[in-house]
Amino acid sequence: MGARCYAGKQKYPHLFEPIRIGNIRLKNRIIAAPTSPSMMTTEGHFTPEMIAYLEEKAKGGAAVVTYGEAIVHSATGKSHNKQLQLDSFGVREGLAIAVKKIHNQGAYANIQLSHGGKWGGLASVGGTVGAKTEAWGVSDEDTPVGHVKEMPKELILEIVRSYGAAAKLCQECGFDMVQVHAAHGWLFSQFLSPVENKRTDEFGGSLENRARFLMMALDAVRAAVGPRFPIECRISGDDLTDAGLDMDACVEVAKLIEDKVDLFQVSCGNHEDPAMFCRTHPNAFFPRGVNVYLAANIKKNVSKPVACVGSLNDPAQMEEIIRTGQADIVEIARGLVADPYLPCKALHDQADDITPCLRCYECFADTVTKESVKCSVNPTMGQQLDAKAGIPAAKERKRVLIAGGGPAGMEAAITLAGRGHEVTLVEKSGKLGGNLHPAGAAFFKEDIRKLCKTLQNRVKRSGAKVVLNTEVTPEYVREYDPDALIVAIGSNELRPPIKGMDLPHVVMAIDAELHPEKLGKRVVIMGGGLVGGEAAIGFHHEGHEVSIVEMKPEVAMEVNSFYRGGLMPQIEKAATSYVNTKVLEIVPEGVKVEKDGKEFVIEADSVVCALGFRAPYAAVDALCEEVDESYIIGDCRNVGQIHHAINQGYYTALLV
Repeated sequence: MGARCYAGKQKYPHLFEPIRIGNIRLKNRIIAAPTSPSMMTTEGHFTPEMIAYLEEKAKGGAAVVTYGEAIVHSATGKSHNKQLQLDSFGVREGLAIAVKKIHNQGAYANIQLSHGGKWGGLASVGGTVGAKTEAWGVSDEDTPVGHVKEMPKELILEIVRSYGAAAKLCQECGFDMVQVHAAHGWLFSQFLSPVENKRTDEFGGSLENRARFLMMALDAVRAAVGPRFPIECRISGDDLTDAGLDMDACVEVAKLIEDKVDLFQVSCGNHEDPAMFCRTHPNAFFPRGVNVYLAANIKKNVSKPVACVGSLNDPAQMEEIIRTGQADIVEIARGLVADPYLPCKALHDQADDITPCLRCYECFADTVTKESVKCSVNPTMGQQLDAKAGIPAAKERKRVLIAGGGPAGMEAAITLAGRGHEVTLVEKSGKLGGNLHPAGAAFFKEDIRKLCKTLQNRVKRSGAKVVLNTEVTPEYVREYDPDALIVAIGSNELRPPIKGMDLPHVVMAIDAELHPEKLGKRVVIMGGGLVGGEAAIGFHHEGHEVSIVEMKPEVAMEVNSFYRGGLMPQIEKAATSYVNTKVLEIVPEGVKVEKDGKEFVIEADSVVCALGFRAPYAAVDALCEEVDESYIIGDCRNVGQIHHAINQGYYTALLV
C-alpha cells in the first residue's frame, strides 16, 4: 500500500491537505459544522443519544466535530426549549464523555459558545419556554412576541465573564477548541446591528463600539484558555437585511477581531427571520455553496484561516473552493446528517455513494417537534446508539422477494443483501425509483434525482437480483415461493368522481411532472398540498401560467414549518392560489369552482389533478396472503414521505 494509499487524496489534494489551527493539526479541511439537536436533559446536559450522534460524525472522517449553541449564561441566553447549558451543575460529565468518544474516533472536539440575546426571553423558532422570563437585548424594544429590555452594563460584564468561564470549563473537559457565535441574529449580532443597537454608551454608536461586547468576550475566552488554544468565531459575511451589516461592515468586524481569533467561520442571515432562515440554512431553491462568496470576501481582507458554509456535500466542489482560495476549510452541517461518512467516502474516492441531503428540513422539524433528530435519507440518524454495532448478519439465509422498486423497496433490498439474504427485487416499470422520478422532475429537485441514482447504484452493488417490467401478482408470488415477501408496491393517485375528469385536457400529477410538454399555457392544479405546490413552481419555471385550487385555508399546510418558510414565497411567485375553494366541475374552458358561496370558472388549457394518493390495500392483502412471512413498507402501507419509505425499508429488512 505504501505512504500514499488513498485515492481521494489524489483526486481532492487540497481538501485532504492538513492545516494547523493554533496548537492542533487538522488531518483534512472538513469540519462538522455546529449543530444542536434537542437531545438534552431538561437540566441542559448531553443525553447518550447526543453523544452517539457526535461520535458518529468523528467516525465518519471529519477533522473536527463541533457541537452547536452551548449556552454560556442560561438565565438570560437560552433561546431554545432544550439547549446545552454550560453553567448547569453536572454538565461536565456528558461533555467529557462526548470529547472522549470524538477523540477515540480520530477527530478533534469543538464547541460553540452562544447566547440568544433578546431571544433568551422571547418566543423563538426554538421554542416558547424562555418567553416566561425577562428578555434582555441590546436596546429597549417592543416586538410582536414581547418587550425587550436594554441590557445594563453590569449584565454585559457578567455575560463577558460567563464566556470566559464556559471556555475554561470546555477546555478542562477536553475540548480542543471553542467557537464564539457572533452571527444569525443572536446576542453579538444584535449588538453589531446598526438598527437594533440604539445605545448611547460605549456599546453603541460606531461599529467599533457596537463590536466592543464581542471583543471583550473574545478577550475573556483567550484569557481563560491561553495563547495557543484555538478560538474560532462565527461571523456574518452579510446579514442580507436592512437591519444588519452589509458585506463591507462585516469585513470591518473581521478586522477588529482578527488578532483575537485563530479561525473565522463565515455565515449569513438571521435564524429568527423566516425570510432569512432558508438562506442561513440554504434550501433547494439555492445552488450548493450559495454562501461561499461571503467567506471568499472575508478571506481577501484577513490573514487568519477562513471556513465557509452553505449546504455543501460534493467533494469536487469543496476541492475547488479550497483550490481557488475561496476558503481554507469547509464546514458541513446537514450534509453530515444525511451522510456522516461523507469525508471517508471522499477519501476513498467513493463520492458516488454519498447520500445527498435533500434540504427538506426534516432534521430541524424533528428537533423542535420531537426533541430528537431524524433525516429523510438516513434511517439511523438520531438512533446511533442502536446502530453502533452495524447491520447484523442474518441468523438464517432466506430467499426474499421484494415487490416494488421505489425508495422503500430499494432500501430494503440493499439492507437485506447486506445481511446475507438472497434478494430478488421486482419492479413493474422499466427502472427503479418509483415516485422519486416525478418527485425529482422539477428544476429545483436535483437532490432527489441524486438520491435516486445513489440508491440505484447501491442496489446494483449489493448483489440483489433486479427484475424490471414485471408486476408481482399473487400468481408470481406462488411461483417464486419466497421464504419472505416484502410488499412495496407504492400508492395510486386519487382520481375523484369529479364531473369532467375524463376530458382530454385533464392530466394526473405524476404524468404532468414527468411530461410537462403535455401541458398548455394556462394550468390549473387541483390540490394545494406539497405535490401541487411544488408542481406549480416547476410549471411556472417552464413558462406556464399557474393557478392552484385548494379547499383548506392555506396551501401546503402539511409541510414542516422550516421547509414551508422557503416554499411559500416560491409558490406565491409561481401561482395564483384559490384557497377555501371547492372544485365543482371540470369544463372544457377550465375548472368551475365555488368560493364564499360564489361560483366561477378559472380558465385553463390544462387541468392537473394533484388530489393525493391512496394505498392499494386490497392488492397488498392479496400478495401477503400467499406467504407466511410478509411485510408491508412504503406508500402501500400508508402514504407518507421519503423519510417513511427509507426508514421502513431499512428497519423492516432488519426483521427478516
